[in-house]
Amino acid sequence: MPPDLEITQVLRGAEDTICAAVLFFTNANTVSACGDSLAPSVAMGVEPIKECYEDLKRRKAKVRWITEITRDNLSYCRELMQYAEVRHLDGTRGNFGVSDTAYIATATVNKAEPVAELIYSSVRSVVEQNKYVFDTLWGKAVAAEDWIREVEEGIIRPETRTVKDSKEIFEETLGLMRRSNQYSVCSVSDRLVHAHNYSFDNFKEILDLHRDGKHAGIRWVTKVGDNQDSRLFEVIKSFMSLGMEIKHVPIIPPMSFGLSGKEMGLTVESMRGGSLNAGAIFSTEPAFVEQFAAIFEELWKGGVIAADRIKEIESETKTFIDIIQDPAEIQKRYQALVASAKKQVLLFLPTTTAYRREEKIGIFESLEKAAARGADIRILLPTDKEIEEKIQEKIKSKKGFEVRKIRTTVPTESRSKIVIIDRREYLMVELKDNSKETFIEAVGSAIFSNSNSTVLSYVTMFDSLWKQSDLYEKLEAHDRMQREFINIAAHELRTPTQSILGYSELLQDDPGEHSADMLKSLTRNAYRLQALITDILDVARIEAGTLILERHDVDLVDLITTAITDVENQLKVSGKSIEISYSHKQIQQPALEKKEIIIDADKERILQVLSNLLSNALKFTKERRLSIDRTNYLIV
Repeated sequence: MPPDLEITQVLRGAEDTICAAVLFFTNANTVSACGDSLAPSVAMGVEPIKECYEDLKRRKAKVRWITEITRDNLSYCRELMQYAEVRHLDGTRGNFGVSDTAYIATATVNKAEPVAELIYSSVRSVVEQNKYVFDTLWGKAVAAEDWIREVEEGIIRPETRTVKDSKEIFEETLGLMRRSNQYSVCSVSDRLVHAHNYSFDNFKEILDLHRDGKHAGIRWVTKVGDNQDSRLFEVIKSFMSLGMEIKHVPIIPPMSFGLSGKEMGLTVESMRGGSLNAGAIFSTEPAFVEQFAAIFEELWKGGVIAADRIKEIESETKTFIDIIQDPAEIQKRYQALVASAKKQVLLFLPTTTAYRREEKIGIFESLEKAAARGADIRILLPTDKEIEEKIQEKIKSKKGFEVRKIRTTVPTESRSKIVIIDRREYLMVELKDNSKETFIEAVGSAIFSNSNSTVLSYVTMFDSLWKQSDLYEKLEAHDRMQREFINIAAHELRTPTQSILGYSELLQDDPGEHSADMLKSLTRNAYRLQALITDILDVARIEAGTLILERHDVDLVDLITTAITDVENQLKVSGKSIEISYSHKQIQQPALEKKEIIIDADKERILQVLSNLLSNALKFTKERRLSIDRTNYLIV
C-alpha cells in the first residue's frame, strides 16, 4: 500500500497479522514498542518477526522496548536487548508499537506465537498520540540491566502502593504468596474460608512445595470462635491436612495482612451500602515489613494450635476453676484425679512428711495402677534420703516411675503440693499444717482447674525443676568425686612431703657419713612429689577441658623399654631388691619381619600410663620378682 496513504485496518489470522507487522518494521527508521511479559517471546520466538529485528539492527535503526521483566521471560528479554534498548515497567498490560509512520496494537498475545488479531494504522494523529503515550511510559520505566540484576539477586525496591480494585488485590495477594519463601497471614476467620473457596489450588501448590522441601510453609493466625462453625472447622482441617500451620488467637487486629519475608500486603475491609468495600496496601518498605512481622510473631507465639481449639469446642469442654475449701472434698478429688490418669502424672510434694500422708490415703497405689496402664509417673521430692530410699524400694522394678529429689528454700507453712494429670487438669493443694499426720488435718484450701494456660505454666515449671534436679544430682556426684580425689591426693602428698622434711632436718643436724643415702631418699621423694603434682594438674586440666595431647608416631616397644628402665632406676635408688624380667612374643606374617609397634599417640602420656601401671605392680607385689609379658598381634 502507498506509504503516504492514511489507513486504519483490523487484521485477523496469523498470516495477515505477520504481513502487517513485517510492513510496519520494513518502513520504520525508529521503533518504540510496549508489551506485557509475554510480548518479548513473540518478538524473539516468532521467526518472521525476529528477522525484522535483525534487519533493523543492520540498518542501525533506533529501537526501544518497554515490558515487564520476570524470571519467566528473562531469556527472551536478554535476547531482545541485543536489538533494542529495553526497560522494565511493573504491571505493563498494553501491547502496541509505534514507528515514524505507523502504529500497530493487539489486545492479547500468547507465548512465542503469532498474534491472532492486529490493528494497523498509518493515521498521523494516531501515530503522534501513541508516540506521546510511549514517551510517558518510557520516563517511568527502569533500565533492563538494573532490573535484571535485582531479579537475579532477589533485590526488592522499597515502595508502597495502594490498590482498590478487588480483582487486582486478589492477584497481588497471590503474587505475594508465590514469591515468598515462607508465607505468614493474620486475618479474621472469613478470610481463611475465602482463601479455601477461591484460591485453594494456589495454596495447595505452595504447600506441595513445602512438602518437597522447596518452601518453608504457610502459617496462619485467626480467631476460632466459641460457636461451632462447621464450615470453618472443615476449612481448617482441610488446610492443616495439606501441611498449613494454623493457630487460634482470641483477639485479632482490625485488619488482615500477609507477609512473604521482604513484602507485605495489608487489607482493610468495611461494609458500605450493604456491599463489601476493600482497599489494600502493598509494601516492600523494610520498616513496614519488620513491624508487621513482629506483630505476627507475637500473635503466633501466644496462639493455640487450631486443631486443639476445635477439639475443645467440639467436645464442649469449658474451662473451669474450682476453689475447694473442704479438706475431705480435696482428698476425694485428689484420689479421683490420680485414678483418672491415662498418659502422665506430674507430682510435686513440698515436704518429706507429705509422702507419708499420701501413702495413707492410697495415692501411691493409684499411681502404681496408672503406671501399669502405661502412664508416665514423675515425682519431685525435697532432699530426704530415708524417704527417697523408701519410694525407690516401693517402685523398684515398676516401669513408668521416676523419682527425683530437689532442694527447696520455701518455708514449710507456705508450701503447696501440685499434681498435673495428662497435661489437661491440675490440683494445687495448700499445706496448712505440715506437722499433722493425716491428709485432712494437714491441708487447707485447693484449686482444681483445666485452664490450658495455667496447666501449661505448671508443666513448664515442673519440667524446669525436673531438669534442675538432674543437674543437682550430677553436681552432687561431681562434688563427691572431687572430695574423694582431694582426700586421696592429700594423703599421697603427705608421705613424700614428710620424708623430704625429715631427711632435710637430718642433713642439717648430721651431715656425716649417711648424707649420700639421705640425699638419695630426698631425691626419690622429690621425684615422687613432682609426679603427684603433675597428676593433680593433669586432672585439673582434664576437668577444665584444656588438656592437649601432642600426637605423633611413636614406637610402643621403645616406650615399654623406657618405662622399665625408669622403674629399675627407682628400685636402685630405693634399695629394693625386686628383679624385673621383660619378654614378649611376636605374632606376625612370615613376610613381615618387623619388631616395632608404631602408634599415633602422645608419647609422654603413654609413658605416664605405663609407669603408673609398673609402679602399682611394684607397690603391691609380694614376690621378689616382677615378670612383664607382651604379645603383639599384627592386624592387617
